[in-house]
Amino acid sequence: MAKTRLLFACLALAAPLVPTAAQAAPLPASGLVLSMQPEMGTLSTTQLSCEPAGGLHRNAKQACDQLLPVEGDFRKLEDTGAMCTMELNPTKATLRGKWRNKKVDFQQVYSNPCVVRAFTGKVFDF
Repeated sequence: MAKTRLLFACLALAAPLVPTAAQAAPLPASGLVLSMQPEMGTLSTTQLSCEPAGGLHRNAKQACDQLLPVEGDFRKLEDTGAMCTMELNPTKATLRGKWRNKKVDFQQVYSNPCVVRAFTGKVFDF
């Protein structure tokens, strides 16, 4: 009986040291894997988290700022007006993961990597 009381006393003292779920850092509401595959070239892939912005994407904050108004659908982004060559190198841009806890899976083929970035801004600039 004394051992049981001692065990409960130890557990009671240790309880405040164990982080609770409320104390843990919140998971991002949006976690995405972006990839760009040119027909003539190598596959490029990165991770992007939004709300809060982060991940391996080198322009995470700007990419998230662009995706917020279009609810994570990069196909709805406005053309940046960038000038591109007429090179024909079909390039598939893919975005998969979750956006505000909703599953997303988008892909679009553009005429070349420059056109991908012209139509998606910082989202596919990684």
